[in-house]
Amino acid sequence: MTSDLLSVSIGLLWNEPHILGSLSGTFTARCFTECNRWLERELSACKFSAIANDSQPAPLQWAIRLGECLTHESAERVLNKITDANLLAHGEILEAGKIWETSHGALDNRVWWPVIKLNSRDDAGAAMHALRATHPIGLTLVRLSRPEMKTRFELTLGDFSTTVVRVQLIPHNEHATFTLDSVPIGRGFHWERREPLTYRGELELFATPDGGLSAANRLSLEQYVETAVGSEMRHDLPAAFSQAQAVAARSTVLATANRHHYSDGFDLCHDDHCQCYQGIVREANAVIAPIRATSGVVLLHERRVADARYAKSCGGASDLFVEVWGEEEPGYFAVRPCGDFPVPDLSDEKIAEEFLHNPPRAFCNPEHYPYPKPWDEDALFRWTREYDKIELGALLTRKTGQSIGAVEHLTVRHRSPSGRITILELRGGAGTITLYGELEIRRALSASHLPSSYFFAHVMGDTITLTGGGWGHGVGLCQLGAVAMAKEGWSMERILAHYYPNTELLKL
Repeated sequence: MTSDLLSVSIGLLWNEPHILGSLSGTFTARCFTECNRWLERELSACKFSAIANDSQPAPLQWAIRLGECLTHESAERVLNKITDANLLAHGEILEAGKIWETSHGALDNRVWWPVIKLNSRDDAGAAMHALRATHPIGLTLVRLSRPEMKTRFELTLGDFSTTVVRVQLIPHNEHATFTLDSVPIGRGFHWERREPLTYRGELELFATPDGGLSAANRLSLEQYVETAVGSEMRHDLPAAFSQAQAVAARSTVLATANRHHYSDGFDLCHDDHCQCYQGIVREANAVIAPIRATSGVVLLHERRVADARYAKSCGGASDLFVEVWGEEEPGYFAVRPCGDFPVPDLSDEKIAEEFLHNPPRAFCNPEHYPYPKPWDEDALFRWTREYDKIELGALLTRKTGQSIGAVEHLTVRHRSPSGRITILELRGGAGTITLYGELEIRRALSASHLPSSYFFAHVMGDTITLTGGGWGHGVGLCQLGAVAMAKEGWSMERILAHYYPNTELLKL
């Protein structure tokens, strides 16, 4: 099967009380009942709405995931590290990810999750605390309950109304589109907002285990990549960058499908959590032409499609997968310089601070390689945040639920070889809290997200100043660095080989 025949399902909305939108062009509506029978209707240019049922949802099943492993055997080894017999009694190994059938045979991108099942979500805090001794990084609370497609909701399509458990809206041709009136963009970030967005492909509406409604867009892999690359970056950047971004995006969607949204009823979401995918408004011919030149091309590592993560700015050095997510290192990430210079051991506090304040000639350093608009307006390579001690303590309480009073001191318990903090202790007038993982640190120390966890804290009087570098997790391709590389004449192949060593290119 070639890449133009592969399809993906992208979540656009989930757990919404109602969904409103409209259709442009001709669609077939396939409306499903509880017994999996359906009624078909042909529709043209109409509005639609879906309203969730008020019934009480069934209790949800939750678990703590201890990471993602590439084999069942390695997942067993992770569980065997647990010393608490009580927790181990609730241990299981779950299968996630997908096997993709291609013209080169099956590409097995399954992973195995060692999990501890919980009696209820309320048990998560105590269980995580007990697991930190053997698994300090990578613990994730996951919902295991999946949509059963049995919960009814009210559906209106133009002048037709009915009660369904699921509906598929199937376009008759590539010109037919659907619009959702209110789609979140930038969930959890300072730019979070809602916009009406228009998409191609099929639309599916169904009820979630939480009692709300979800909307998912099914379309071909190549259609998705064309829009996703336009959503991630500008359309007027060098072709070699757009091609490298396309290969990374295509690889990531195949590698992470049925992992990040294991229990949500779709492969990936449309937002920063997975990959930005903002509909046809982001399509541009200047981007589509170089992307189509890479049609079907992915990064491969040992017969698996590489999980080609990327971030806006690495700050000078990329990080290891295991340092950020605490999971099994896949073998194609490394602490790499974003340029022609050696990376010192940035886990050393003094060396990391010197690197921060006296950065090298990195491709993502705007002093040497000016950023394209609109990123030239933002402090992405080096940044500063200031907090009042009481203000920071209140922020921690709001974000973590734990109160330590005014923050007096921050102590780094672990800094990765790229300089990112992954374990941070904060001491206040009323106690101490320890934050685990770069994402938890970034969430807890900002009203939205701190740019990165590569920073140093300086306390002066009642003010705490954080001075940091980079934007994002720093694993894999540095987008702004890759833009500069392309402007300097680097090819797509050279860019990808730099950020993803030990991989090869394969056309599906």
